[in-house]
Amino acid sequence: MLILFDGNLGARETLRFIEEKLGAGTWSWDLASGDMQWSHGFFSLLGIEPDSIKPSSSVLSQMVHPDDRPPSEAVSRTLNEGLPAEWEFRIIRPNGRIRWIATRSELLLDSDGHPVRSIGVSFDVTKRHELLQSLDIASGRYDALIRAAQGIVWFGDKSGNITKVLRPDDTIAERPMGRQSEHWTDFVHPDENTLVEGLWRQAALSRNPYRFEHRIRQRDNSYRWARTTIVQVFSRRGEPLELIGLSTDIEIEKRYSPNSARPKQLTGAQIRAARGMLALSVKDLAEKTAISPTTIRRYEQGDGPINSAEAALEVIERTLAQAGIEFIFPELGKPGIRPR
Repeated sequence: MLILFDGNLGARETLRFIEEKLGAGTWSWDLASGDMQWSHGFFSLLGIEPDSIKPSSSVLSQMVHPDDRPPSEAVSRTLNEGLPAEWEFRIIRPNGRIRWIATRSELLLDSDGHPVRSIGVSFDVTKRHELLQSLDIASGRYDALIRAAQGIVWFGDKSGNITKVLRPDDTIAERPMGRQSEHWTDFVHPDENTLVEGLWRQAALSRNPYRFEHRIRQRDNSYRWARTTIVQVFSRRGEPLELIGLSTDIEIEKRYSPNSARPKQLTGAQIRAARGMLALSVKDLAEKTAISPTTIRRYEQGDGPINSAEAALEVIERTLAQAGIEFIFPELGKPGIRPR
């Protein structure tokens, strides 16, 4: 054994030094008498002044957190098998603080192979458990955010190659792609490949998020409109690690949201639907607009756009809008109405 200190107490001081620097303690348990011996380091782990109490398995058992006390049959099985054991548990110190302790032990056998003594070394691993708890919380928040976003999360490199995909309907499980060479643009409409690939490369050189709209391929090979945000992930030292893209479905928005760039030509179907939503008869609308019922019926005859620049049509649209109707002219699909 390497003795670090001189003198008669050199070996003891060496053990004390090692325990202090490693946050460790050693112990011995006589299985016949039940007596235990604890090193100064083990007393320190328990938060007890050295030699202030008589070490015993009962004292130690009382300090173990109730949820972590092993069943008696588990202890008996460990002793009977005579195998090395390791476990982690919480202790409640006299001051009320909780610490995590990791223990590694072995059984010493007599000449007949019967266990006579258990010896072990214990470490304070509280910081590791606190770190794991923080990681669990962060992971739980991360999974919850993905579910809340109701979208697809992409992980990729600077070249746009996909490394994994997370979907809420997969219980946030990793979905490795079918082949390593699968590219981000493999999932967008062919007409938008060049645009998306360029934006991905720009995002790889920027610290700012990139947002854009495009069509994205579904599992059944159909396409739906999506809004994607690409963000670069950096290490704590500022080094770029990977790119993340969050894609959310905007198919309904694309189909039914107003589009100011498209000519707004009111349709007969919209006027009929608006009257129905407001529970107005042709006569009621005629009275509100001072327009003849014949003109209103003429406007309502067809389902398509009314090719008319008549002032009467503008009055009808304004009157219905003031009554709570919003006329929508989406880029995809037919013109419609909805409550304002």
